[in-house]
Amino acid sequence: MKVVLLITLVSLLLVKRITLLLGIGALPRQFDIAEDENIFRTLHNYVLIINLRVGPVLFHQSGFSPQDIYGYRELIDNITLRVGATEFDQTENEAITLAKLYIHPLYNDTTVDYDISILLLNKNLAFGKKINSVALPLPNVVLPAGTMATVVGWGMLTVEGALPTQLQVVTLPIISNEECARRYVGSNDTWVFDRNLCAGYPQGGKDACNGDSGGPLTVNGVLYGLVSSGTACADARFPGTYTNVSSVRSYITSITGL
Repeated sequence: MKVVLLITLVSLLLVKRITLLLGIGALPRQFDIAEDENIFRTLHNYVLIINLRVGPVLFHQSGFSPQDIYGYRELIDNITLRVGATEFDQTENEAITLAKLYIHPLYNDTTVDYDISILLLNKNLAFGKKINSVALPLPNVVLPAGTMATVVGWGMLTVEGALPTQLQVVTLPIISNEECARRYVGSNDTWVFDRNLCAGYPQGGKDACNGDSGGPLTVNGVLYGLVSSGTACADARFPGTYTNVSSVRSYITSITGL
């Protein structure tokens, strides 16, 4: 059976060719971004964790509507994936290409609502020490505020600094959607919907950031979130926002049967 991967569609970059690194077994380092900083980055967008047939994949693209599936053909043809990587320059594993891209029909490029799509790979993955599965949540699960979640990514660690050479991990507390929405009242670039969940410390200081989009947020080995959007990075005023995988389980099932 073919492998498919979950992705987010945060619209930041229009790209010609990218290579995605996929891995499991993040190193015990933490994202630690200075507060009150907006961080933007050039194309170094890589993938993190694989599920049996569904797992999060980093994906940045702009310039097409969800209905314009043919506009993604060139993008699909120019994406390759390498699996089992915890080091930036680990490229010894075979490159894998994509067969198909499924875009959520309700994805909104302005508000980033329904920020999830599915990639179908051209071949199966061989699971082992560095490539393994992650469980999907039941539908419509609401994580209690304060639940500790793990986020993994290749994004920046310092303002305008170099990208990490090793896969990074951070533990963050879940924030209720009500509190998260209150924090973003009046924001012109971040919205909080039922399809989101939020995480971050009251004092800030640790967060996912640009370059981590599409990466997994897990609780006890279950994939509850995908890094999606937010304002600034590790800013105490603005929690990170994630696609709530549990809230879009019916879409995942309709495509994958899972």
